[in-house]
Amino acid sequence: MRLAWSVVARQELEDLRRYSVETWGAAVARRYLEVIRDAAKAVAERPQRSRPLEGMFRIRRVRSHYLILHVDPERGRVTVARFLHTAMDIERHLPKA
Repeated sequence: MRLAWSVVARQELEDLRRYSVETWGAAVARRYLEVIRDAAKAVAERPQRSRPLEGMFRIRRVRSHYLILHVDPERGRVTVARFLHTAMDIERHLPKA
């Protein structure tokens, strides 16, 4: 399946990049973002690498964050809907279908 990122998830990823560069440096930030993007690609290839969440949503933990994924088999697309820290209340931030 094709991989897409929602506008919100892209902004959350950019916020993490900025924070990580300021806190741990560019090299650490770059490696962490690569891990996140690799995990998203892996789920797009095989959505069963994530857990069911609610409706067409699935979830995949990547270190200290969760990828909230919308799987649309009819369109052949997995969209990263949100990108959230594990300390956040997932249900509160779950996108409306």
